[in-house]
Amino acid sequence: MPDRFLIWGAGGHGRVVRDILLAFGDEVAGFVDRHPSPSGAGSVPVFPEQVLQAPRLPLDAVALALGLGDNQVRLSALQQIGLRFPCPARIHPGATVGSGVRVGDGTVAMAGAVVNAGATLGRAVIVNTSAIVEHDCQVGDGAHISPAAVLCGGVQVGRLAWIGAGAVVLPGVTVGDCAVVGAGSVVTANVPAGATVVGNPARPIGPGDSK
Repeated sequence: MPDRFLIWGAGGHGRVVRDILLAFGDEVAGFVDRHPSPSGAGSVPVFPEQVLQAPRLPLDAVALALGLGDNQVRLSALQQIGLRFPCPARIHPGATVGSGVRVGDGTVAMAGAVVNAGATLGRAVIVNTSAIVEHDCQVGDGAHISPAAVLCGGVQVGRLAWIGAGAVVLPGVTVGDCAVVGAGSVVTANVPAGATVVGNPARPIGPGDSK
Protein backbone atom coordinates (compact mmCIF):
# COMPACT_ATOMS: atom_id res chain seq x y z
CA MET A 1 0.00 0.00 0.00
CA PRO A 2 1.20 3.56 -0.63
CA ASP A 3 2.54 5.66 2.23
CA ARG A 4 1.36 9.17 3.05
CA PHE A 5 4.29 11.58 3.31
CA LEU A 6 5.19 15.01 4.49
CA ILE A 7 8.18 16.48 2.66
CA TRP A 8 10.72 18.42 4.74
CA GLY A 9 11.72 21.30 2.46
CA ALA A 10 9.38 23.11 0.09
CA GLY A 11 11.91 24.53 -2.39
CA GLY A 12 12.86 23.24 -5.81
CA HIS A 13 14.39 19.99 -4.62
CA GLY A 14 11.37 19.34 -2.41
CA ARG A 15 9.07 19.67 -5.40
CA VAL A 16 11.14 17.12 -7.33
CA VAL A 17 10.93 14.77 -4.35
CA ARG A 18 7.15 15.24 -4.45
CA ASP A 19 7.16 14.08 -8.09
CA ILE A 20 9.18 10.99 -7.10
CA LEU A 21 6.71 10.11 -4.36
CA LEU A 22 3.71 10.54 -6.64
CA ALA A 23 5.34 8.46 -9.38
CA PHE A 24 6.10 5.80 -6.77
CA GLY A 25 2.42 5.72 -5.87
CA ASP A 26 2.71 7.45 -2.51
CA GLU A 27 0.48 10.28 -1.26
CA VAL A 28 1.83 13.73 -0.37
CA ALA A 29 0.01 15.35 2.53
CA GLY A 30 2.09 18.54 2.49
CA PHE A 31 5.44 20.16 3.14
CA VAL A 32 7.34 21.16 6.25
CA ASP A 33 9.46 24.30 5.96
CA ARG A 34 10.97 27.02 8.13
CA HIS A 35 9.15 29.63 6.02
CA PRO A 36 5.36 29.73 6.40
CA SER A 37 4.58 30.25 2.71
CA PRO A 38 7.51 29.29 0.46
CA SER A 39 6.96 29.91 -3.22
CA GLY A 40 6.16 27.02 -5.52
CA ALA A 41 4.23 24.85 -3.04
CA GLY A 42 0.98 25.56 -4.86
CA SER A 43 -2.13 24.26 -3.13
CA VAL A 44 -0.21 21.76 -1.00
CA PRO A 45 -0.25 22.81 2.68
CA VAL A 46 3.02 23.95 4.25
CA PHE A 47 3.59 23.41 7.97
CA PRO A 48 6.22 25.08 10.17
CA GLU A 49 9.15 22.93 11.24
CA GLN A 50 7.81 22.98 14.81
CA VAL A 51 5.30 20.26 13.85
CA LEU A 52 8.21 17.81 13.85
CA GLN A 53 8.40 18.19 17.63
CA ALA A 54 4.88 16.75 17.99
CA PRO A 55 4.28 13.08 18.83
CA ARG A 56 2.92 12.43 15.33
CA LEU A 57 2.90 14.02 11.92
CA PRO A 58 -0.11 16.13 10.83
CA LEU A 59 -2.76 15.14 8.28
CA ASP A 60 -2.36 11.44 9.06
CA ALA A 61 1.03 11.40 7.34
CA VAL A 62 2.98 8.29 8.31
CA ALA A 63 6.42 9.08 6.91
CA LEU A 64 8.76 11.96 6.14
CA ALA A 65 10.71 12.58 2.93
CA LEU A 66 13.77 14.83 2.74
CA GLY A 67 13.37 17.68 0.26
CA LEU A 68 16.42 19.61 1.51
CA GLY A 69 19.05 20.29 -1.13
CA ASP A 70 21.94 21.32 1.15
CA ASN A 71 23.99 18.22 2.04
CA GLN A 72 24.77 19.14 5.64
CA VAL A 73 21.25 20.35 6.39
CA ARG A 74 19.71 17.24 4.83
CA LEU A 75 21.86 14.78 6.75
CA SER A 76 21.43 16.74 9.98
CA ALA A 77 17.67 16.68 9.45
CA LEU A 78 17.71 12.90 9.14
CA GLN A 79 19.81 12.61 12.28
CA GLN A 80 17.38 14.87 14.16
CA ILE A 81 14.46 12.69 13.15
CA GLY A 82 16.17 9.59 14.55
CA LEU A 83 13.64 6.86 15.13
CA ARG A 84 10.70 9.24 15.72
CA PHE A 85 9.39 9.21 12.16
CA PRO A 86 10.19 6.76 9.35
CA CYS A 87 12.08 8.26 6.43
CA PRO A 88 12.33 5.53 3.78
CA ALA A 89 14.33 5.78 0.57
CA ARG A 90 12.44 6.41 -2.63
CA ILE A 91 13.59 5.57 -6.16
CA HIS A 92 11.75 7.05 -9.13
CA PRO A 93 10.19 4.25 -11.22
CA GLY A 94 12.02 5.73 -14.21
CA ALA A 95 15.38 4.98 -12.57
CA THR A 96 17.29 1.71 -13.01
CA VAL A 97 18.64 -0.15 -9.98
CA GLY A 98 20.79 -3.26 -10.39
CA SER A 99 21.12 -6.39 -8.31
CA GLY A 100 22.58 -6.24 -4.82
CA VAL A 101 22.26 -2.45 -4.50
CA ARG A 102 21.94 -1.20 -0.91
CA VAL A 103 20.13 2.08 -0.22
CA GLY A 104 20.02 3.96 3.09
CA ASP A 105 17.15 5.80 4.74
CA GLY A 106 16.18 9.18 3.31
CA THR A 107 17.93 8.60 -0.01
CA VAL A 108 16.28 9.56 -3.30
CA ALA A 109 17.08 8.75 -6.91
CA MET A 110 15.52 10.84 -9.66
CA ALA A 111 14.14 9.92 -13.07
CA GLY A 112 16.71 8.45 -15.44
CA ALA A 113 19.25 7.66 -12.73
CA VAL A 114 21.16 4.38 -13.01
CA VAL A 115 22.60 2.58 -10.00
CA ASN A 116 24.30 -0.62 -11.06
CA ALA A 117 25.04 -3.95 -9.42
CA GLY A 118 26.70 -4.02 -6.03
CA ALA A 119 26.62 -0.26 -5.42
CA THR A 120 25.90 1.17 -1.97
CA LEU A 121 24.09 4.46 -1.38
CA GLY A 122 24.29 5.76 2.19
CA ARG A 123 21.68 7.69 4.14
CA ALA A 124 20.22 10.97 2.83
CA VAL A 125 21.97 10.62 -0.56
CA ILE A 126 20.72 12.33 -3.72
CA VAL A 127 21.29 10.59 -7.05
CA ASN A 128 19.97 13.28 -9.34
CA THR A 129 18.39 13.20 -12.78
CA SER A 130 20.19 10.88 -15.24
CA ALA A 131 23.20 10.42 -12.95
CA ILE A 132 25.05 7.09 -13.21
CA VAL A 133 26.48 5.20 -10.26
CA GLU A 134 28.28 2.22 -11.74
CA HIS A 135 28.90 -1.21 -10.24
CA ASP A 136 30.44 -1.52 -6.76
CA CYS A 137 30.54 2.22 -6.06
CA GLN A 138 30.11 3.39 -2.48
CA VAL A 139 28.42 6.73 -1.85
CA GLY A 140 28.62 8.09 1.70
CA ASP A 141 25.88 9.61 3.85
CA GLY A 142 24.58 12.99 2.71
CA ALA A 143 26.43 13.02 -0.61
CA HIS A 144 24.90 14.49 -3.78
CA ILE A 145 25.53 13.06 -7.25
CA SER A 146 24.31 15.86 -9.51
CA PRO A 147 22.43 15.56 -12.82
CA ALA A 148 24.24 13.56 -15.53
CA ALA A 149 27.30 12.94 -13.33
CA VAL A 150 29.00 9.55 -13.80
CA LEU A 151 30.74 7.46 -11.18
CA CYS A 152 32.61 4.72 -13.00
CA GLY A 153 33.07 1.30 -11.41
CA GLY A 154 34.41 1.00 -7.88
CA VAL A 155 34.39 4.73 -7.06
CA GLN A 156 34.14 5.76 -3.40
CA VAL A 157 32.43 9.04 -2.59
CA GLY A 158 32.77 10.30 0.97
CA ARG A 159 30.27 11.63 3.44
CA LEU A 160 28.72 15.00 2.41
CA ALA A 161 30.69 15.13 -0.85
CA TRP A 162 29.21 16.81 -3.90
CA ILE A 163 29.79 15.61 -7.48
CA GLY A 164 28.84 18.42 -9.86
CA ALA A 165 26.60 18.16 -12.90
CA GLY A 166 28.15 16.24 -15.79
CA ALA A 167 31.32 15.35 -13.90
CA VAL A 168 33.01 11.99 -14.48
CA VAL A 169 34.93 10.13 -11.77
CA LEU A 170 37.12 7.41 -13.25
CA PRO A 171 37.18 3.80 -11.99
CA GLY A 172 38.57 3.14 -8.53
CA VAL A 173 38.99 6.82 -7.57
CA THR A 174 38.14 8.02 -4.06
CA VAL A 175 36.48 11.40 -3.44
CA GLY A 176 36.94 12.33 0.22
CA ASP A 177 34.44 13.52 2.80
CA CYS A 178 33.01 17.02 2.14
CA ALA A 179 34.95 17.29 -1.15
CA VAL A 180 33.47 19.13 -4.15
CA VAL A 181 33.94 18.11 -7.78
CA GLY A 182 33.11 20.95 -10.17
CA ALA A 183 30.58 20.55 -12.95
CA GLY A 184 31.97 18.90 -16.06
CA SER A 185 35.23 17.86 -14.39
CA VAL A 186 37.01 14.58 -15.11
CA VAL A 187 38.49 13.13 -11.94
CA THR A 188 41.47 10.88 -12.62
CA ALA A 189 43.07 10.80 -9.15
CA ASN A 190 41.91 10.66 -5.54
CA VAL A 191 40.40 13.87 -4.12
CA PRO A 192 41.34 14.70 -0.50
CA ALA A 193 38.66 15.35 2.08
CA GLY A 194 37.41 18.93 1.95
CA ALA A 195 39.12 19.76 -1.36
CA THR A 196 37.46 21.39 -4.37
CA VAL A 197 38.63 20.16 -7.77
CA VAL A 198 37.75 21.36 -11.27
CA GLY A 199 38.83 20.76 -14.86
CA ASN A 200 40.00 17.93 -17.08
CA PRO A 201 41.93 16.41 -15.47
CA ALA A 202 40.47 17.80 -12.25
CA ARG A 203 42.89 19.76 -10.05
CA PRO A 204 42.48 21.48 -6.67
CA ILE A 205 41.55 25.14 -6.46
CA GLY A 206 41.40 27.65 -3.63
CA PRO A 207 43.78 28.73 -0.87
CA GLY A 208 45.47 25.97 1.05
CA ASP A 209 45.28 23.39 -1.73
CA SER A 210 48.49 21.51 -2.33
CA LYS A 211 50.22 22.10 -5.63
